Amino acid sequence: MSKNIRPLSNDELLKIAPSIFSENPIETVSDKYAFVATHKLLDTFRDSGYYPIMASENKVRDENNQGYQKHIIQFRSLENLLRPNAKTEYEDIVLTNSHNKSSSFILDLAIFRLVCANMLVIPSKSFVHTSIVHVGFTEDKVINAITEVTSYMPKIKEQVAFFKSIHLSKAEEQMLANAAIDIRFDTNTHYIKSEELLKVNHQEDEIPSLWNVYNRIQEAMIRGGVKMKNLVTNKTFTSKAINGIDATIKFNKELFEVVEKVAYLKSNYKLVA
Repeated sequence: MSKNIRPLSNDELLKIAPSIFSENPIETVSDKYAFVATHKLLDTFRDSGYYPIMASENKVRDENNQGYQKHIIQFRSLENLLRPNAKTEYEDIVLTNSHNKSSSFILDLAIFRLVCANMLVIPSKSFVHTSIVHVGFTEDKVINAITEVTSYMPKIKEQVAFFKSIHLSKAEEQMLANAAIDIRFDTNTHYIKSEELLKVNHQEDEIPSLWNVYNRIQEAMIRGGVKMKNLVTNKTFTSKAINGIDATIKFNKELFEVVEKVAYLKSNYKLVA
């Protein structure tokens, strides 16, 4: 298996994100709240052939939330773990949960790209059922959700191949970058040149396909360091990385929807920028 990407044991997950192993919910929940101990479902994923490879949890400002906060776990199939260098992209399952009422039990589909180790989260609207509320929660619902997410994986492979087949002009690259800027920043107060998001950091991204441009933009936004100007103070600074679970997933999903629209327009109307 890859030295960098391998299954994580429960002991390793406990060190990375202790909230995964909370044995009870925060005291303020109601009697109707069905506690879902995330760690007790780890073997459900393993039995389905998916193993945890990454985890994190939100930082908390209120110490009363410590140990109950929102957390995220990324799962990869055993097949892909056994052949870590067979592909350039892998389809993974992303689980989000909390023990303080801040989140339902949510499963998302993500594409993990090896060249830059970035995770592209697919909008949940693609699936029939991915969010499981804590009231009436059952393990069968989790198994059904895993099945639903994995059933969409062949479709997303086709979509990635389609994105790779679409060529963007310079003007179209800039328009896509500007759309990403609108998602992330208030353009009434911040100015960012589109070129800041279009820099080629990996040789694999040199060809201006929709897939490559999408990845350039996503990586720049998520990792930060983009030069910006405050239009009010006229001061220049660099953007911060997107670290929070909610902000990361929200940006990823909204950007993916924009890329889908570009693909649709390019293929159906032969849009000329």
